[in-house]
Amino acid sequence: MSTSQPAGERKLGNLSAKDTRTLREFIRVRGQAYLKDPNVSSIGVGYKVVDGKTTDQIAVQFTVHRKLPVDELALLDTHALPDSIEVEQLTVPTDVLEVSYVPSYVLVPEAAPNIRTRRHDPVVPGVSISNETTSAGTLGAIVYGREDGTPYGLSNWHVLHGPGSQIGARTVQPGTFDDNRVGHNSLGELVRSHLGPAGDCAITSLTDRRFDPTILELDVVPE
Repeated sequence: MSTSQPAGERKLGNLSAKDTRTLREFIRVRGQAYLKDPNVSSIGVGYKVVDGKTTDQIAVQFTVHRKLPVDELALLDTHALPDSIEVEQLTVPTDVLEVSYVPSYVLVPEAAPNIRTRRHDPVVPGVSISNETTSAGTLGAIVYGREDGTPYGLSNWHVLHGPGSQIGARTVQPGTFDDNRVGHNSLGELVRSHLGPAGDCAITSLTDRRFDPTILELDVVPE
């Protein structure tokens, strides 16, 4: 039959469970005072290192930015660390290792914003557009009513109409996939659409945004 100890009762090396608790409590309560020394980078419990080799002896382990002879410690405005720590009836040797800890991170360059998926005012052909209930597509061109010259935004049926929608539905720029703030991005309303052998198209009014017929990044205006 074997028994196991709770995590807080586990022993460290050759220390008893009681001595382990005592040592850990010392680190938690009094360890902070040692970190006020500008040369001390950490304090913890570990196995003592002798001549570069790890032994099986438990020690209060200090790491310092620079390990110097005693007569040079004043150069770093630091003090000699004790050879051992005494807490209650427990005497534990110390160990000093030269280790500096610095923040470890990588600067990742910010991705360049996609000019086609951001909000435009005036809106131009080539940018993201959709019905408020569809995903996103592309505004193909600014077109004009044959009878009265009213300007409209031209795209596909599946972009401006889509299943389950109807004429009069709100259109947005950017499309909802690229920016779901529908109220902020209102462009107009679905005016006409067609899906069949003759084509796949739809037009939206441009009542809620200014427009420029110049195609984005091409700098041309279809005639």
